[in-house]
Amino acid sequence: MKISIKIFSILIFASTALSAQTNPELNKEVEVIKDYQPSISDAYKITSNPVIRDTNNYTPSFLYNIYSSDIEIDKNINHFPVVKLSSPPRTKSNTGYAKAAIGNALTPYGELVINTSPAKNTDFGVHFYHFSSRPNIKLNNGQKVKAPYSNNMARIFMKNYFRKSVLEWDVNYKRNRINYYGFPGDTTIYNYFKNESDNYNSKQAFNNASASLNLHNINRRSKLDYNVGLKYNYFWNTTGQSEHHAGYNGLFTRRYRTHQLVVNTEFDYYLKNDIVHNFDPALNNHQFFNAKISPEYHISKDIFDLRAGANISTLIGADSTLKWHISPKIYFAYHPIKGVMTVFAGTDGGFKHNSYSSMVSENPYTDYNTDLKPSEEVIQVYGGFKGKISRRLSYLIGVNYSINQNEALYYQTNKISVDSMVFNNMFTPVYDDINRLKFGGKFRFSGQRTTINLEGNYYIYSADSLSNLPHLPAYDASLDVAVSITDKINATAGATVIGKQNGYVKNIPQAPLPLTAMNITPSAFKEFDLDTAIDISLGAEYKYSKNMYFYLNANNLLNQNYQRWNGYNQQGLLILLGARIAF
Repeated sequence: MKISIKIFSILIFASTALSAQTNPELNKEVEVIKDYQPSISDAYKITSNPVIRDTNNYTPSFLYNIYSSDIEIDKNINHFPVVKLSSPPRTKSNTGYAKAAIGNALTPYGELVINTSPAKNTDFGVHFYHFSSRPNIKLNNGQKVKAPYSNNMARIFMKNYFRKSVLEWDVNYKRNRINYYGFPGDTTIYNYFKNESDNYNSKQAFNNASASLNLHNINRRSKLDYNVGLKYNYFWNTTGQSEHHAGYNGLFTRRYRTHQLVVNTEFDYYLKNDIVHNFDPALNNHQFFNAKISPEYHISKDIFDLRAGANISTLIGADSTLKWHISPKIYFAYHPIKGVMTVFAGTDGGFKHNSYSSMVSENPYTDYNTDLKPSEEVIQVYGGFKGKISRRLSYLIGVNYSINQNEALYYQTNKISVDSMVFNNMFTPVYDDINRLKFGGKFRFSGQRTTINLEGNYYIYSADSLSNLPHLPAYDASLDVAVSITDKINATAGATVIGKQNGYVKNIPQAPLPLTAMNITPSAFKEFDLDTAIDISLGAEYKYSKNMYFYLNANNLLNQNYQRWNGYNQQGLLILLGARIAF
């Protein structure tokens, strides 16, 4: 009788495993509340170009493996009636989608994602994307200028599954094209500068080709966990500047019974060509290295979690200057009410590389011959509390204070000579040491048919040199809502707000001359006010059939020509009508 019970248990176990393996599609809603790790880029919520808000997220297929082990049983078999095990029918999951849309301002949009069907050892996919527009943008002086732009992307990604690890490959190419169309100032100055400027409405294209390789452990029984990655990035533009970046990162975790030892390592190498170096103007080709190691000790109990360690990094620039950074890396979380409230606090810090590609990503209208200095976050201290008010409502409220050195801020220049005046409508960096205090909060409601995300931040700055910091707002906020009205109709709404900012223009007289005719004074900086930016978007999607969807998106409903960068007003109302096919 005992033998029969053992055999019957084995059959039940085999049936469960077989059922799990024949239905690889995972369709489960999960919610993750991350640690509060604010960064400087949190202030930049509105991008330079419109962002398409999708009304229906594509859910990829997930592959998982069950690692079995032999169970020792008695080899004697008792005869009993044969039981036929049947598997539930296999459900076919989507392997990709195709989207296409057309909008005003001659705006085409297309996207294609293809994933191979889940396999035992390999997942493979491709992703193609195109979005372009040719708007006429109204500047503050009332004149309209042409500002065409385009964003393109092609990507191949693959996963190879082994018994105890996963190898991930990613090859990516992006090309973004813009115009230098912006000018601040009144109509008279604008018309004069437009005729004299040598880069007015000049075309620029940024190309970025990258490849990455990542190997990580999936054997949960192993005491040593690892996640190791290699990457290479080549960035170049139309005007001849380029940057090579090779990097390594490794995260190693040694598990013990009650604690963990974690070591994070990084190494980056940059080579810049045909870019004027920030230390020596005669040096156009230069390189720098960055290395970092962060050892940490982790311990988790029922009522608290503790991670204690340090950030140790070094930076070697083209001038052969060796810089060191050491800061504590600590995170402590106390759970007075498990699952309802967590009080946390921590510290961090480190170098900010300020690579050429990251500079262009932040401000594409920066002078293309600019090399940013590395900046440093001397120390960052943060804290707050997070948890759930109810099963559907979660929250996070925190405060962050950071001390930063050599932070890059951007202004424009006006070069005045006896013969002419040339206004540079591209941006030049100015550096300052900035202390930043930030108060922030996030709230999320997850209902059966409604999801709401609300986030807001308030900033207080102090700097050593500048009284008003250009392009840094006092506050920003965002709201995203997704509603399933019926089984066939979904709707989304979004709103982003950025508080008032200011922009600077520096007048640089080249020789004595009267300036009253053009209403220009040779002061160090002339300040321009950038009004509060409000961007509201709406979207709706209709499910026509099992795999066919039609959607309508509207961005910048208020048709506000707000400025993210001084003199560069953004595109107004953009309406897209399109279709999506899942397969």
